[in-house]
Amino acid sequence: MINIIKSLNYSARRDTVIWITIITLLILPLFILYISGMINPDLGSDFTSSIYFASNQSGTVFTFLSFGIMIFACKLMAGDAGDKTINYEFMAGHSRKRIFIGRTIAAFLWGAVLVFILMILPFGYLTIIYGWGPETNMNEVLFRCFLTLFPIIRFTALTMMIASISRSAGKGIALSYALYMVIVMAASVIQDVFEKDLVYPFSMTNAATLLTTTNSRNVVIDGKTITIFDTAVPGDMIWKTISVSLVCAVIYLIIAYINFIKTDRD
Repeated sequence: MINIIKSLNYSARRDTVIWITIITLLILPLFILYISGMINPDLGSDFTSSIYFASNQSGTVFTFLSFGIMIFACKLMAGDAGDKTINYEFMAGHSRKRIFIGRTIAAFLWGAVLVFILMILPFGYLTIIYGWGPETNMNEVLFRCFLTLFPIIRFTALTMMIASISRSAGKGIALSYALYMVIVMAASVIQDVFEKDLVYPFSMTNAATLLTTTNSRNVVIDGKTITIFDTAVPGDMIWKTISVSLVCAVIYLIIAYINFIKTDRD
């Protein structure tokens, strides 16, 4: 199984599409901040990590990172379906169970862990350059980022299931994107028509809730009026985010495993 993971990691490191995606996702936060006017050299203002989170730009960036999850997870799960690589894994004596687990681990490493790292990178370099800033509580924001890992795991498992069932990375990415757009539109309609906020039914709405904040108050610090945002995480949001995300992820993986075991791989 370790050899399967190593082989998939080796293939991923040589995949042009994956590298283009990584580079794009690295540049994307700065591009979004620039076109939104948050980063403007002419203004000479410091764009701290606090402002990055309080302005909800981190949530906007995560929307695009979701496409990275689709590409990475589908590529690692079913990227070699067309060249029959899996047949060589069978001939090497690997069981279907080991092959599935190996692909699942590799897909999680690239689809969930890598995207999580890409998500928190802007907080890192903005803090190094400008500092954190007084608008938000650093520990609370970082805890929110940590909790976002669970919806990421949930969405990664969903895209892995789709890629495994479709037996194609391309189809998996296309179907995942289509499903993502349906979810976005459905959530928007429900929120607008029924005036009901959705958090836990979908992984993306859960992540968006964690990466945005609206409650704030004005305080005076050193003679300057500063808007302080409430970033505390309610207790029920913590356990609901973790439990719902993990339960859904397990269900998706069970479905993918059953399909993988029972479906012939020609």
